[in-house]
Amino acid sequence: MLQDKIYYKILFSIFSLSMLATCSNFEPKVSSSYMTPVANTNLSDYFHMKIPSGWKSLNRNEYVGMASYRLVRQAENSSSFTGIQVIRIAPEHFRGATSDADGDNRKVDMSKYCIESMSDARKVGVVSVKKLPPRIIDKLQTCGYSGYEVHESRKYFVYYWFVWRHDGMWEIFINSDPDADEIPRELVKTLDTIRWERR
Repeated sequence: MLQDKIYYKILFSIFSLSMLATCSNFEPKVSSSYMTPVANTNLSDYFHMKIPSGWKSLNRNEYVGMASYRLVRQAENSSSFTGIQVIRIAPEHFRGATSDADGDNRKVDMSKYCIESMSDARKVGVVSVKKLPPRIIDKLQTCGYSGYEVHESRKYFVYYWFVWRHDGMWEIFINSDPDADEIPRELVKTLDTIRWERR
């Protein structure tokens, strides 16, 4: 009788241990649509872009405006409209964002944002506004459109690209040379070199 009790205790212990091992190996699957929690919104991640030959990056003290990053031709300065400007809008200032109850996992309807941006552009005088085919920038799906702007009586063809990340909306504007109908090829190629590095 005593041997039976010991046998059942040992059997129960083995069963319990096997159940614990099974449970510890189970991990819930995370949905692929789950968004990365918002980081410290006072800081943005480090932005990197390969500078093509014949172009240069301006230092932040060389120009005024909201742009975090500016690229112009080697012979130009901050008065040039030709080149690339990159602007970041912090998540807490971004209109139209939704989030979980705790404020994390902010989401944006990029299609809606692009349509609204195109409408706003037309209102401020951008003409021939057309939606661009979506593209990937640093493994992220983006949206964008093209149009023509006028600065100081000169016409510029422009690409507008929008990238939503955990640290906000990054807006990338690429301006053609004056009175040109296309963006310099090397500037379009730089979109493939854009990378963000987490702080």
